[in-house]
Amino acid sequence: MQQAAMLPAWRTPRSAGHDAGAFHAPPRVPGYRLLRHIGSGRRTAAWLAFDLNRRADVVLKLEAAPGASLERDCVIAARVQGPHLVHVHGHGRTAQWSFVAMEHVAGGDLAQRMRSPVGREEALALFTQGARALAQLHRQRLVHRDVKPANFLLRGDGSLVLADFGLVAEQGSVDPAFAEGAIVGTPAYVAPEQLQGAPAAPAADVYSLGVLLYEMLCGRPPFPGETLMEICSQHLLAQPAPLPAEHADLQPLLDRMLCKEVQYRLPDGDAVLGLIGQRCRRDPE
Repeated sequence: MQQAAMLPAWRTPRSAGHDAGAFHAPPRVPGYRLLRHIGSGRRTAAWLAFDLNRRADVVLKLEAAPGASLERDCVIAARVQGPHLVHVHGHGRTAQWSFVAMEHVAGGDLAQRMRSPVGREEALALFTQGARALAQLHRQRLVHRDVKPANFLLRGDGSLVLADFGLVAEQGSVDPAFAEGAIVGTPAYVAPEQLQGAPAAPAADVYSLGVLLYEMLCGRPPFPGETLMEICSQHLLAQPAPLPAEHADLQPLLDRMLCKEVQYRLPDGDAVLGLIGQRCRRDPE
């Protein structure tokens, strides 16, 4: 099976010979001074750049014209704006490139943060911000479909933002990639129904966020495996080990997020926030 999702371009370095990232000199994009190449994807390259109009650093994502996937990012960004979604400042074209200028998030991503232990209160704070980001998308009937630590970025103040809208889909839509046997999403975090070609639904993002919460609390994913088949089989059939005793109060929340049957799972980001709110009212800090 082919994995459809890729790491965001500005965090996926490739070899210098890769087509989108093979630059002998910085590309010329009017209004920006390109500082350094910081990553490449299958069709895109990303540069840290200085926006001459805003007088600030941005991430400039480039794609060989006409750049349909970047234009999709811009359409999505125009529909959703929020404190926990990465800001897209603008887009345009040159003779060679389509480009998108987005917020430069200097604090790295959550995957990097999770290489060291994450304390309970920090984990809950990050998790809550992640749920707020998903709620913003879900209210617009959009599904992210690739919720994972590498797609959450940390600002300098520690706040969390969701990035990479390359796999976002309208709620209820069916991805043609399934016809080619692709996995739409990242195997370690993908919801069971995504493996079976179900229409896009916010509950799939809820499942992925639940996997992320489990990993932050336990220091390991709920469904580890050495092979793609092993990981996918666990998503479909296995139950994760219970949370450690010190996190037992969070087990009901996690159970509602990791339920295999979609009809019994929390349906969207707002439902997750509602359950978090109930917990806070019962157990004020």
